[in-house]
Amino acid sequence: MTLEKIIDAAPSGIILLSEEQKILYSNNEITRILGYGKDQIKNRTSDILKFYQKENDLYEIDFKSCIDDEKRIQNTVYVKNGEGKYSLVFVSIAPLFEEGQPARSILMIHDISTMSDCEVIFKRSGEENANGFYNLVGRHKKMTELYEMIKLASESNANILITGESGTGKELVARAIHGLSERNNKPFITVNCSSLSETLLESELFGHVKGSFTGAYKDKIGRFEMAEGGTIFLDEIGDISPLIQLKLLRVIQEKTISRVGDNREIKVDMRILTATNKNLRELIASGGFREDLYYRLKVFTIHTPPLRDRGNDIPLLCDHFIRKFNEETGKKINGFTDDAMRLIMDYCWPGNIRELENSIEHAFVVCKTGYIDIFDLPQEIRVVKIKEGICGPADEEQEDRVQGKKGVRNRVTRDELVEILKENNYNKTLTAESLGISRVALWKKIKKFGIDDVNNVK
Repeated sequence: MTLEKIIDAAPSGIILLSEEQKILYSNNEITRILGYGKDQIKNRTSDILKFYQKENDLYEIDFKSCIDDEKRIQNTVYVKNGEGKYSLVFVSIAPLFEEGQPARSILMIHDISTMSDCEVIFKRSGEENANGFYNLVGRHKKMTELYEMIKLASESNANILITGESGTGKELVARAIHGLSERNNKPFITVNCSSLSETLLESELFGHVKGSFTGAYKDKIGRFEMAEGGTIFLDEIGDISPLIQLKLLRVIQEKTISRVGDNREIKVDMRILTATNKNLRELIASGGFREDLYYRLKVFTIHTPPLRDRGNDIPLLCDHFIRKFNEETGKKINGFTDDAMRLIMDYCWPGNIRELENSIEHAFVVCKTGYIDIFDLPQEIRVVKIKEGICGPADEEQEDRVQGKKGVRNRVTRDELVEILKENNYNKTLTAESLGISRVALWKKIKKFGIDDVNNVK
């Protein structure tokens, strides 16, 4: 078999580029990815080979800036074929230097459009759906770590404590654990412990018998019995009273419950997942929470990161919610104006993902065009003084007013910049795109923070 036939049979697209970045050769896989024949591709580049940061023409990446004469560059980007369809691809570009020959480059493109980040981690289980991993959306390192923790939790029957700020998706994490577990064909029951008084919560959890208290006109089974064989999720567990804490401890230890007003013991088989946005250790120190119950509940702990710690996921979440509300309302909103996106990326989102979702839903109510503008967003996001009051003033050394059509960051610390560089495999173009600034502005940031070698930052 000749070398050309071997290259043609390769599962990845392979292109040989001239010094002027013209296509000298392409294999069969490239013709499939781009939707053009070899003759149509030859001697063309910028007009046929276009990369995008997102599935949107507004997010085109300069092809030439992806090539570095000294380093091998790797990126995950979108490419658009001749029919206008986007594919998620992994791109690797390696300079080819031969003595006496003009400088050329080998470009390899591997189609991963059928495998999202979540699918890479959870491909064996087949649990990915159209709305992300059980509606959890994000590609940040903190989210991939969260997905791994969910997978580990689903493989055991241990009690799980999910911590995190309000609005970070703790219930979604619980649903994902249940969905991946062997109990997924049984009930998933949720109880918000902070919304009920002690008496009502006791009746809701354990059930009651007729005549046990005023208003108990008939027997009622509790949520623990309803969750038989499945999972019960107790949200805001830090708000339960000492009496409920004691009864819950007994349920965990003995796997039995007694309905209110009845001495009969009923065996129950369910997994207990709990969540809180409070510091339970502080509650223990102040006498507000039982230490023995705490250790029973936190056999395995999962923390949901706040949105401000994974700002690069905000565009993904925005796209997710726009698709969701387009389906629900029948509208056809395509995205945000540049100014609106700049504002969204600059805001610190104290209410996390729930606040972001509610803000986009608000915008859908008032938006009259195909793009959400600044004044379609809630007032508290638009008012700078309110934002500063919530987020706190920026350190002068950390603040960097950026400009650009995406304007995705107003402030970035050294540690954040290092993290973003790592996430983009130290590619300056993609890092600048992530920050919504030019490459020149990025270099100024690198110089300001004293990052001498971006490939070896610590």
